[in-house]
Amino acid sequence: MVNNISTLFSKSLDEMDISDKQKAVLQASLTLFSEKGFENTSTHDIAAMADVAEGTVYKQFKTKQELLQVVVDSIIDEVIPKVANEFIDEITKPEGPHFQEFLQNLIQNRMQFFINNLPQIRILIRESMTNERVRLQIIHKFTHLHLEKLETIFQYYQQQGQLVAWNFIKILQYILGITGSYVAPLLFSGSTTFDITRSSQEAAAFLVKGLQPK
Repeated sequence: MVNNISTLFSKSLDEMDISDKQKAVLQASLTLFSEKGFENTSTHDIAAMADVAEGTVYKQFKTKQELLQVVVDSIIDEVIPKVANEFIDEITKPEGPHFQEFLQNLIQNRMQFFINNLPQIRILIRESMTNERVRLQIIHKFTHLHLEKLETIFQYYQQQGQLVAWNFIKILQYILGITGSYVAPLLFSGSTTFDITRSSQEAAAFLVKGLQPK
């Protein structure tokens, strides 16, 4: 499992019908926007990392904002589905683990992904907060992900009497909401210390109490 936005972004660029120079510029843009931030990255920096003339950057992309938009669009349209598919493919059959154990593993997996890709996720969050088109684009992409395998696993636990018989999407919203409450502060704190094991255990224990049948 790749589990890395930058690597999946590079693979997506290879699948696009664009020139090698365009690919190099876009890859350099994602790297520098992630490391230095959009405002602190110049087209000169991008050209240097991409090993192209600065004029080439402007020839392909009129402004730095346009570069950012292409990067964000590519992540949303190409990378997010790849991330979701990899995650779903990684999930094994639930027979054996109690729902709380399965839930902790699921939450821990997504927390680790969030931390590993924090700089790239910051780019998406920033754009979704300031750009309505991007926000709607992200919502549309997430609502059309293929999560049937995860839904089947939840149905298994419902049949075992370990999970309340609610709608799959409603349960998923609760899980994402609690998980997000743990990792969201990392977007703004700049802290690199985060106890994933303890946090995922706490989140799973809390969720199980609310999601177990009465």
